[in-house]
Amino acid sequence: MRTPAADSRRGHPAVRTGAPRVGPPAGTRAPAGPDRARAPRRGAGREKLGFFFLLLVLYLVYEYGRPAYPMNIPMGISTLLAIGWLGLSDKKWSPQVACFFALIGLMLLDVPVAVNTYAAFWTTYGMATVLLCTCVPMTSFVSSVRQIRVWIYSFIGVAAYVGIYAILHGGFGPSGAGGAQDENYVAAMMGMAISCAYFALLAETRRLGRVLLTLSIPVFAAAIVVGFSRGGFIGLCAVVAYCLARSSKKLTGLAVVAAIGLTVMTVAHFYVNTTHTHTTDQSSGSTFWDEMGTIGDVDEGTADLRIEVWKIGLRMFAAHPILGVGPGSFRWTVGDYQSEEQLARYGRSLGGSIFAHSLFVECLAELGAVGAGLFLMLLGYTWRDLREIRRRARTGISARHGQEGREPEAGTGAALRYYADAAAGSILACLVNGLFLSLFYFSYVWLFIALVVAIKQVAAAPPASMPEALDAPPA
Repeated sequence: MRTPAADSRRGHPAVRTGAPRVGPPAGTRAPAGPDRARAPRRGAGREKLGFFFLLLVLYLVYEYGRPAYPMNIPMGISTLLAIGWLGLSDKKWSPQVACFFALIGLMLLDVPVAVNTYAAFWTTYGMATVLLCTCVPMTSFVSSVRQIRVWIYSFIGVAAYVGIYAILHGGFGPSGAGGAQDENYVAAMMGMAISCAYFALLAETRRLGRVLLTLSIPVFAAAIVVGFSRGGFIGLCAVVAYCLARSSKKLTGLAVVAAIGLTVMTVAHFYVNTTHTHTTDQSSGSTFWDEMGTIGDVDEGTADLRIEVWKIGLRMFAAHPILGVGPGSFRWTVGDYQSEEQLARYGRSLGGSIFAHSLFVECLAELGAVGAGLFLMLLGYTWRDLREIRRRARTGISARHGQEGREPEAGTGAALRYYADAAAGSILACLVNGLFLSLFYFSYVWLFIALVVAIKQVAAAPPASMPEALDAPPA
């Protein structure tokens, strides 16, 4: 057990908040020898991460690392998390958690009336696993600054593995296109990772941590380039602009942006499309910039097809405006809403062969106005929480120190603000990439919404309940 003198050397909250000091009078030296309290080792008062939190970290490895033989471990993780959350006596409730339950309730109502009840059931099952068995427990089991930091660093580490793999395999992740890790999905993940790494870099105080985070950012940018993903490149530009706009350290921000730009230019210059198999002009040796130059060409290629599919999705929404055609049913309903012109143009029905290629069209067509409204509510509550976290940081209300008027950069309030910005940038990357990609039923955006909820709850917690306070450096 630590003595009061040891607490004072570690910056214990009882000393910092003006509680009576027990020990030698000011200006006197503590007695030498065995009567003198021994300073605790570094990290001796650090709180344990906890079993269920470690399950959340392991979930990241399986969800994004995609090992070849998962052996049903991800389902076991989600089941244990759900059981652990149900056993909590002090469950953390928030508007986002209520929206998660409401969204699953809507999908359950849709199953019996869906065009394809089989697809609707299994899509609802998968979504319930993500939202109720992972995201909802995450809002309760991530409850300290240290846990937030470890979770973000774990995501960055897994993303670095995927990024290196993608660089060596033409932009594809470990599970390939069949495992939903083609170049577009990998690019979306890399954009999320850039936001996390950048703002974690601003919060990091250790030299080794800064070096590793700095080195990871070019890896993420290079993985986007080798994938030739136009939507991923737009997402990269959006995330870089957000990071620079939100950065409180402009010189660091400009240096990171310069590093990303140099990486993109270098990789794009030397990487010719000799191994990339997604485009049809492989034989011409087209470069990255040739591919990016077609972003505005909406009258041909995949861009034209996407627009036609979006038109079909809007017809579905018009025909089923309240509840949509049912979760997972877009692919099986496309042929019923093709126009005569589209049938003649493609010479066949697109039913069973194509997805929405847009998070927003997918949500509208499959879940109707109710589902779209719940999704907008989730984003609105999340942005409200982000503003609250930033307000606390600006006014100097530090979750660790509980002091008014303290510079945000000096306390935990600054770290929480940076981690909140990291989550916001990741959500932005999901939404921008989601303009061109079916991401609604993936865990990408939902996990970071849950992370924002956790950050808000940690920031609003009373200082005395913050175990992380014991990790403060000596005064």
